[in-house]
Amino acid sequence: MKKIILLCFSFLILQAKPLISVSIAPQAFFVKKIAANTLNINIILPPNSNEHNFEFKPSTMKDLEKSDIYFTIGLEFEKIFIDKFKQNFPKLQVVNIQKNITLLETDNEHEHLHDHSHKHEHSHEHFDPHTWLDPILVQTMALNIYNALIQKYPQNKNLYKQNLDQFLIELNDLNFQIVSKLKKLKNKEFVVYHPSWTYFARRYNLIQIPVEILGKEPKSKDLQKLIALIKNKNIKIIFVQNGFPENAAKTLAKECNAKIYKIDHLSYDWENELLKTAEALSQNL
Repeated sequence: MKKIILLCFSFLILQAKPLISVSIAPQAFFVKKIAANTLNINIILPPNSNEHNFEFKPSTMKDLEKSDIYFTIGLEFEKIFIDKFKQNFPKLQVVNIQKNITLLETDNEHEHLHDHSHKHEHSHEHFDPHTWLDPILVQTMALNIYNALIQKYPQNKNLYKQNLDQFLIELNDLNFQIVSKLKKLKNKEFVVYHPSWTYFARRYNLIQIPVEILGKEPKSKDLQKLIALIKNKNIKIIFVQNGFPENAAKTLAKECNAKIYKIDHLSYDWENELLKTAEALSQNL
């Protein structure tokens, strides 16, 4: 009986899938597209969270310690803890999936709209990490993921290459669908609470107008400027995201006779979320 139990236990160990970690759900979607069912994926950031003020919990650290690879994506909490991870988890391979992507500075996000007196507060260099909202940039991320996976799990190289090639085709198709939805837009400007859509806006020749200022709710004078701008541009939709305050957006919507529309830049259902957002833009701008 003991032998049977030991054999079963050994079989389970052999059948256990390797564990890798990612910071956000869209990364898990990308890894799954390439790795299929060969890996278990641990997502660090819980649903409906703000990726800019996340704090690690002990349970999160345990799963990270068990992981073979941690795919990072340039978020603040990664930068704070990454050196500690490397020291405390020497077997953990840390891979930045934004390799070979030129990041945009965040300083310019508010300058076209808000008072320049804020600028001294963020004159030091910060880069926008939200590259995953541009399907073409995701092609580079996919290649970075693929290269890390075949190095760690060379036995799956053929499967990963086949899946990568298919994913790249799907990303091209997604880009084409978004272009088609947005090509007839009359108004190129859209209002969103948290400025996470910078790369999406640049890819599709749009202008993102953020409500949030330096990670905080706007002051009364900033709201008044936004109200005047929204009315002048005849913008009828204000995008909000899960995990962020909505009071300012609701005030803007009421004052400008606009509607609130929820989008999720951290959705695992990444492809459909981009299409849904593009459709909302095409219907309301």
